[in-house]
Amino acid sequence: MRLLFLGTAAAEGYPGIFCRCNNCTQARLLGGRNIRFRSALLVNEDLLIDFGPDLLASAMRFNQSLWSVTTGLVTHTHSDHFYTGNFGMRGDFFTGKLPPPTMHLYGPRDVTNILEDTFPDLKAIHLESHFVTAFDNWKNGRYTITAYRAFHAMESLEAVFYSVEDEQHSILYATDTGSFPEDTRQALMGRSFDVIILEETMGEGSYEQHLGFDSFFEQVQWIRSAGMLRSGGRVISTHFSHSGNPLHEKLEAIFNPHDVEVAYDGLEINV
Repeated sequence: MRLLFLGTAAAEGYPGIFCRCNNCTQARLLGGRNIRFRSALLVNEDLLIDFGPDLLASAMRFNQSLWSVTTGLVTHTHSDHFYTGNFGMRGDFFTGKLPPPTMHLYGPRDVTNILEDTFPDLKAIHLESHFVTAFDNWKNGRYTITAYRAFHAMESLEAVFYSVEDEQHSILYATDTGSFPEDTRQALMGRSFDVIILEETMGEGSYEQHLGFDSFFEQVQWIRSAGMLRSGGRVISTHFSHSGNPLHEKLEAIFNPHDVEVAYDGLEINV
């Protein structure tokens, strides 16, 4: 299973386009792994988690065609994870004589409602939508997928995160969420993963519906105590906001002593 991080930033990107804080200023000067697009993960060549506004730029940046993506997973409707303009580019007018294969797109009900309101004829963009709720489990192609309840934007929408497994490997991709709700913890008991990718949005800041340094490490301690990592399993942090998180090298100094890796745009992992 190949994992490619197309983006690793929170909603505003890193650096923020209207920000001149020290972190953003230094990120512009240093470049490299300090430049982060909005978060998305490509699994192999055919499964994509989240479709934010940087998707075109990140696909170009890493020389990726998303033509082969036949399984799409959307965590929630916030614009850094779900930008409907991406799907309009699947129409024959934009793809020419080689239309993409049908993509099966899964997400909470408000995701599918917005999509179907925006594109009344989904066949014209070679797409089928499927709404899911927390703890649904299904197969699409070679993948078995489970949705879990996220602790995020609880007052306004449903947010989920996902596990993805094939016949050999299993990953958990958990963003956006604060500390896992109790029913999600119960659903994860007995599960194990080769890679757990966990958001760390807030850094030194605090907000209960995202993780910061303290709550992140508490969540990782629970993950390990619950036996959720397979032998040789990896924990990877992602979804960084510039407001509370320092530059990449300093993040590594914080996370690596805890046996946690720091994702960056373009990081590729073969499980």
